[in-house]
Amino acid sequence: MQIGALILYSAFVGALTGVFAAGFVFVLGVIERYLLGETLGYLPPGLPGEGGLSQIFRGPAFWWLALLLPLVFAASSYLGSGRGLGWLLAAYRAGRPVRASEYFRGIIGSLVQLGAGSPLGREGPMAALGLWVGSVMGRRIPLGESSRFLPFAGMAAGFASAFHAPMAGALLASEIVYRGLALEVGALAPALIGALAGFTVYGLFHGYGPLLELPPGPLEWPQLFFGLAIGLVCAGVGTLWLEAERFLQRFLRRLTFGVRHALFGLVLAGVLLLMPEAIGSGLPWVQLGTSPILTLPFLGLLFLVQLALLILGGGVRAYGGQLTPALTLGGLSGLILAQLLGQIFTSIAPSPETAALVGMASLLAGIARAPFAAVVLAGEIGGYSLLPLTLIAAFAAYTFTSPRGSFEVEELNPEKDEPAEPLPENAPQTLLKPQPPASSDSP
Repeated sequence: MQIGALILYSAFVGALTGVFAAGFVFVLGVIERYLLGETLGYLPPGLPGEGGLSQIFRGPAFWWLALLLPLVFAASSYLGSGRGLGWLLAAYRAGRPVRASEYFRGIIGSLVQLGAGSPLGREGPMAALGLWVGSVMGRRIPLGESSRFLPFAGMAAGFASAFHAPMAGALLASEIVYRGLALEVGALAPALIGALAGFTVYGLFHGYGPLLELPPGPLEWPQLFFGLAIGLVCAGVGTLWLEAERFLQRFLRRLTFGVRHALFGLVLAGVLLLMPEAIGSGLPWVQLGTSPILTLPFLGLLFLVQLALLILGGGVRAYGGQLTPALTLGGLSGLILAQLLGQIFTSIAPSPETAALVGMASLLAGIARAPFAAVVLAGEIGGYSLLPLTLIAAFAAYTFTSPRGSFEVEELNPEKDEPAEPLPENAPQTLLKPQPPASSDSP
């Protein structure tokens, strides 16, 4: 293994991914501002780590303007290919060649739909960008067997940029490919180098602070019971989310792809008129939920509407990732459970910031099947003073969430010509030593 060359090229792949990711987020912000903010009168609050919580909240000048959303989603369904990060990872594990057009159709489709208010996450297309950069470099650089690790570096840089967390990004890239707690040690170093390089470049444009400002309160040992409770709650939420999405995918398979996406856009149009807070990324609402401004009924309603939208989005196979929404639902779950327990068992209920962090780590661990990355992400956002609490919560959620796989790695394959479903988590990991996916197009 050419260690020096691998370090150099991993850093280059990560830095190049950071440039592309910064451009992706900039264009996404422009689409959101002019389509959602100026045209439809609602701009979701921004992330504190990327410019604060400014928003537009006046509603469309004419209610029928909301009907632009089903048209936009129907049109964007043909821009994309229906093959998101989960499909790309399945092709990566199988060593199947993937054309650059298949990467970019999904990325462009995600850009349009996320800019139009989809509650799905930006980390999916950002990681796909890194996977493409790494696969192209892996084909063109004479590193031998080491070239198969360059896609890890790119994907980790995409995750690190999306979450402002390089350590968690590196672990996440490894855990979602090498599953069942069997990490590939050889992949971790290139992934970490790529993640650090990618976030270094990305941060030049969008800042280096954590996505959310959640300083946790002091840990009290009775709060360990809260960690176990929120882990079990998030396991239930994650299992409901996964299984309901799979059921809906089978049910809606009879509809054409454009009709499915138009249906999703129509539902979003209704939500825009009735509860616009559920439009777009709900992660900033977790930040706002730590203050007394938002009431328990509002948090509960927001949680239910977002969960319903995410199930529908997964059912129609809308574009975008599921990990940022997992952080949102997990954070809301923690806030709600802490308020409910605070009315009965005050010694168990932690501070709102602590509850949000632990809930975020729990649902991410269950949905992504990545407990190590979830624990580290919570540490990178709020510090490691809550490590005992997040460990209990994350591994409880990981253990009891449906083991059929996460959104990012294991997709149903209702469309023909897609790769077979990944092997189960308990399959021998020697079968999961992927080669870099070939790209038949030029970068």
